[in-house]
Amino acid sequence: MFEDTQSLVERCIQRDERAWSEFVERFSGLMYYSARERLRRNGFSFSQHDIEDIVQGIFLEIWEKRLLETVRERKKIKAWLSIVAQTRALNYKARKKERLLGEGELYKIENVVAEDHKGIDEELLSRLEKAIEEFDAREKIIVKLNILYGKKHREIAKFMNMPINSVSTIIARKKKILKENLGGRYGMLG
Repeated sequence: MFEDTQSLVERCIQRDERAWSEFVERFSGLMYYSARERLRRNGFSFSQHDIEDIVQGIFLEIWEKRLLETVRERKKIKAWLSIVAQTRALNYKARKKERLLGEGELYKIENVVAEDHKGIDEELLSRLEKAIEEFDAREKIIVKLNILYGKKHREIAKFMNMPINSVSTIIARKKKILKENLGGRYGMLG
């Protein structure tokens, strides 16, 4: 309907709801892409729901707080929206404080000194490691650091840049699953 981006923005500023609908439709893809790629590049875990929350929150704030009026160069609205989406995505995840280790950081787990597992059945260790491999990447690292490397919840939380409560919850849930899968008779699972 509106071919010129500047006129579309001007109509949105005038609170034209048809223009606003087109604005949202036209720029949603850019905002989703910008938010998703910023989180991916920064090594954050995220879901489609996270991205939807971020983008919907931005559109809501733009409309309610009349933020389009603050954009000086309206013909560069795409750049402005992209920057806003990236910034809000990082702020959203900073509030959640969860982060996956990037591929370049995974080596760190190999540098952690493992506990001495003398007296533990090699078959058990093998079965345990195999069972842990079924978890998602973040859970796998957390559980390995705790069970196989003997690291405390606080150390893991600091290493993973996560709240200690999140780490403790993951460890408790995954240990319960491991006990069920391995027969529950293994002392190293606590």
